[in-house]
Amino acid sequence: MRFVSILCLLGAVQADYASQVVQEYTLSTAAVAPAQSSLSSSDQDLIKQSVADLKKISSNSTLSHCDKCKERLSYGKKLAQKRIDLVPNVFTQWCTDTGLYNSDDCGHHFGRNTVERNNMGSNFADMVSLMDPTTYDGEYYCYYMEDQCDFVEPPKIDASHLWNGTKPSKYNVAPEPGNETFYVLHVSDFHIENDYVVGGEGNCTGGMCCTPTSWNRDAIPKGYHFSDGELFENGPKDGWDFYNSTYDGTSYQKGSYIGYNESNWSPAFSYGHYKCDAPELLINSSLRAAMKYDKKLNLGVEFAIFTGDLVDHDENNHVTFDSALKAETTAFRDSKTMLGNIPMYSVLGNHDSFPYAQVAQSKYGFSNKFDWNNELMAEMWRDYGWIDYDTEQEVKSHYTGFSVTTKRGLKVIALNSNTWHMQNQYAFINMVSDYDSFGQFKFLVDELLESEKNGQRVWLMMHVPAGEDMLPTASNVLSQVIERFSPYTIAGIFNGHTHRDEFKVLYSNFNGSNTDAQTADNAIAHTWIAPSVTTYTELNPSFRFLEVDTKTHSIMNAYTYYLKLNETFTNNGTEPEWLLEYDARSAYDINWPKSSPLNATYWHEVAQQVKTSKTALQKYENYATRFSPYTYDCSSSDHCEQFYCYVSTFSIDQYVNCCKHYGISSGF
Repeated sequence: MRFVSILCLLGAVQADYASQVVQEYTLSTAAVAPAQSSLSSSDQDLIKQSVADLKKISSNSTLSHCDKCKERLSYGKKLAQKRIDLVPNVFTQWCTDTGLYNSDDCGHHFGRNTVERNNMGSNFADMVSLMDPTTYDGEYYCYYMEDQCDFVEPPKIDASHLWNGTKPSKYNVAPEPGNETFYVLHVSDFHIENDYVVGGEGNCTGGMCCTPTSWNRDAIPKGYHFSDGELFENGPKDGWDFYNSTYDGTSYQKGSYIGYNESNWSPAFSYGHYKCDAPELLINSSLRAAMKYDKKLNLGVEFAIFTGDLVDHDENNHVTFDSALKAETTAFRDSKTMLGNIPMYSVLGNHDSFPYAQVAQSKYGFSNKFDWNNELMAEMWRDYGWIDYDTEQEVKSHYTGFSVTTKRGLKVIALNSNTWHMQNQYAFINMVSDYDSFGQFKFLVDELLESEKNGQRVWLMMHVPAGEDMLPTASNVLSQVIERFSPYTIAGIFNGHTHRDEFKVLYSNFNGSNTDAQTADNAIAHTWIAPSVTTYTELNPSFRFLEVDTKTHSIMNAYTYYLKLNETFTNNGTEPEWLLEYDARSAYDINWPKSSPLNATYWHEVAQQVKTSKTALQKYENYATRFSPYTYDCSSSDHCEQFYCYVSTFSIDQYVNCCKHYGISSGF
């Protein structure tokens, strides 16, 4: 099924494509296991007995919470060996009866199914049938998924066999840049809210804000008006933007005035709200603004990168297979329309799956539940002219990961970080004994070895940064890979996910507490964590241009643009103006040679300023939030005290050890 033949009309045909995908696969979007009334009496008896057994484990006062969790997993594994199809019923019922979660969350966690063809059972049942609950599998599952265990440091994994133990004897420094540059657009985290309601409740206590399901449990006080709130310090204003404006292709069309519900605490404006995900209007505005600046400044952007998350945050209650599919196709359709002939290389985020964050290993036999996403991305990206036929096949076989070489010889390697995400239940299967069960590390290292041999520079892109929501085992292996191929081969690492404008520095021979290793000489790599287009939560939307050295593909500068969202609230339906927020080279007043790229050593110097200077610490927070009205005052809040450990570590265990060293809370 070719994507272009179905989506060539772009807008209207989108729903037809979704229906054809549903017809091709047998779809189950139920949030709970099959009704017990449809089961035989013997099956119902087995479920009843199994639930009682799980309750006995839960009530065993001789076991810690952590041990109880691991015992339940062991019980589930034995049950799966006999009747994997009943595992969702048993654990959903146990969860509901014991009040571990509310009934909806119990169904989502233990009983939710996805697109099915051959296999029975839910994602949880798949996982428990193959994991080893007595090892780190159980330890980390019970920590991340059920919050029943304490954080433990990961085991030491030597990943050097991936590159046959070879060492780059002469490649311990990066090549010197030339004197010419070109530009790349970096956007991230659209989180399109397709059911965004202009005038809807933006300050909700129930549902996803700014949608038809959003509401606030408290009635507004008599005489209260939303302009009395914190976003309007100078009192009521005129020109409220409650219009149904759109983009007709690349042209802005001011729509008719809609108004707002006067019973809402904080109504949703046309371009968004600080408590909500992005309306389509905001996404199109960001891309249109980028193209306007590209033309105005004569940048000649050669390609764009998108570092993930297309689907909104309402996954527990209202994201279905259909809505996830619509979000993915809509966001990429709009990107193609706005960018024209500029190719965009993309990765999927943790929200870009169904159910949320799930993707299964091909080798274990469950990947057919997620093939639809690989095939959709592969065909759509090729039909948009972003990748060729050979890359399309890579996307299908590498969980949407791929490798492309640009016209200037730069290799871009894209990975699906859901394979290592802490909410992906399949990632807890043999996470130490088979830490590369998805084969992504082998794919990555093979590509890097080839580039190293040919003297080719490489960019890595994935959604989740190492040391963020990536499982510690995977984070540590990824750090080893990056250290092995930096700084000679790897020229840049690009992430999204946090929605904040951030960075991380990788130091060689650093474990998080031996701070003597945090030196300019030991800083060998860093990540660019892109600011989000979505404003969720309490952020101004943003995108950036990367100025890239033509010879080495190192980043010489980065120019970040943002929109003051609260100023769009009173623009009377006119198209807002995106502004230059800062450029990375001059932002922190680092004494840095003009001819040198903004490499790990540069960001080490910035990290040291964040550590020692209150002014720099506040700058970091200002840029992270894009001067949002909700930006923290770091001089009066302990919210900022972890920032140094965050930017100077590359794995969760390093971060935890760093926080312990400085006597601050890590949150773990």
